[in-house]
Amino acid sequence: DTSDLSVISKKTSLSIEEIITLHTSVSYKVYAVGFSPGFAYMGDIPEALKCARLSTPRKRVPKGAVAIADRQTAVYPSESPGGWNLLGVTAFDMLLHSREHSESRLKVGDVVKFVSITEQKYKAELQAEL
Repeated sequence: DTSDLSVISKKTSLSIEEIITLHTSVSYKVYAVGFSPGFAYMGDIPEALKCARLSTPRKRVPKGAVAIADRQTAVYPSESPGGWNLLGVTAFDMLLHSREHSESRLKVGDVVKFVSITEQKYKAELQAEL
């Protein structure tokens, strides 16, 4: 499963629909890029969504996982360990790839707006990225 929506719902007393609506209702500023190449720390999420990191990080978070922790949100650019609460996944590749190297699509100061999509649209976008 690539979502902690039921856990986030319990932590915040918000419905799953409210969580999605709140997360997609604002634009986020990229504050820093680090942890792993392309991992952009963005904020601030709405106060009502504020969630502490997991007490025990996962050994594996899938590439494209959209996550929240404290007052920040991020997308895991590649599979890695991680301790953030997962909202879902995106097919959008957070890294620009060339023959020589990969670099972050996002830079400090960029503004990001998340959009909720259906699983069918996600699968279509994932195919388009391949």
